[in-house]
Amino acid sequence: MFKEVFSGIDNFTLYDIIQNRRFGAEYQPIIDLKSGEIMAWEGLARFYNQEGDTIRPDLIFEALHADELSLFNVEYQMKWLQLTSAPVGDKLFLNIDPHAFALFGNDERNPLLELLKGKSHLVVEIIENTDASDAVYSSGMGQAYRDHGLQIALDDIGAPDSMLSFDILLGVDYLKLDRSWIKNQKKQHYEQLLHALCHFARASGKKLILEGVENENDLMFAKYLGVDYVQGFLYRPLFIQERP
Repeated sequence: MFKEVFSGIDNFTLYDIIQNRRFGAEYQPIIDLKSGEIMAWEGLARFYNQEGDTIRPDLIFEALHADELSLFNVEYQMKWLQLTSAPVGDKLFLNIDPHAFALFGNDERNPLLELLKGKSHLVVEIIENTDASDAVYSSGMGQAYRDHGLQIALDDIGAPDSMLSFDILLGVDYLKLDRSWIKNQKKQHYEQLLHALCHFARASGKKLILEGVENENDLMFAKYLGVDYVQGFLYRPLFIQERP
């Protein structure tokens, strides 16, 4: 059962969002650093209240984690929306909540597996948190999607609230560097660690994406690192929104 107030989301608001499917999607471009062209899109969840105001997705998902079936139901509906409304012809990156996937696990009947499997243009993003069990969930989910022909990306590498599983790091196709690397680029030892990650990616054939690129200075930093792709608010005019 949901708590009466959870991260500012009360039961009535949460019920209204789910019952009336006040869901939307936003697509942010992932840009090829050399050509400047769109390589892929990332589909992101968006939620709205009765007045049409945006509610932060992280608050919704935090509340939904109190009820596994509700979390799975909303995650499935969001993935269906993001998949069916996406721009045609490019790769599509989709973030899958490992806790939602774990409700049905690697069973072939898992609706989240059935929805995406075999779609070669999809890249499943994995996010890890500070909970060690997340690495187990993420690893199993990543392997399940990989077995069905999808590529895998590890998201938010270096974020303050994340950890890094070497098994997952070795098994993904894309490494997405968190925007905190831009903020902390001048801190002691950060540069050495970041260059080590970039060297590992190039040596192992993985593609690098720098997130959080907001201005020309950030873009210059991306070029300095030699990443393959960038993503961020610098490209906000290209964002695509699907609202209810």
